[in-house]
Amino acid sequence: MRGLLPRLAAACLLLASALAGAQPAPDAAIPALDSPVVDTTGTLDAATVQRLDAQARALQQRKGSQLQVLVVPSTQPESIEQYAVRVFEAWKLGRKGVDDGVLLLVAKDDRAVRIETGYGLEGAIPDIAANRVIQESAWCRSSGRAITAAASRMRPRCW
Repeated sequence: MRGLLPRLAAACLLLASALAGAQPAPDAAIPALDSPVVDTTGTLDAATVQRLDAQARALQQRKGSQLQVLVVPSTQPESIEQYAVRVFEAWKLGRKGVDDGVLLLVAKDDRAVRIETGYGLEGAIPDIAANRVIQESAWCRSSGRAITAAASRMRPRCW
């Protein structure tokens, strides 16, 4: 029994020092916001990017709301929900005081899609509507058509 206590203490010290030195995996990088459509994977062809860009800019001119499309390879080690919130906050989407931004996030390799809305659009795009848009676009999720379909399906429901 006397020998057990020092060994247990030593094991605890070893474990504590190992945990102290362990670094969590870094979060997925957030790309620069340089246009309404940011595709870091090259999934979208030029015509699709142009169409989505025009749709986002028209919405902003007409209603003031900001639509942002982001396509990334993966959000790992974070969930798509955590990554979407980080992107939304980092990019400061929507107008200040109105908080009327919407982010359409596609994590291509994770096969995941998320629509993140600002508080000002939660009534126009409730979670149930956002999930329905994603489900209706699932048939073409592997291509740029899904993103165009999702952006188009959001528009009639909320703007």
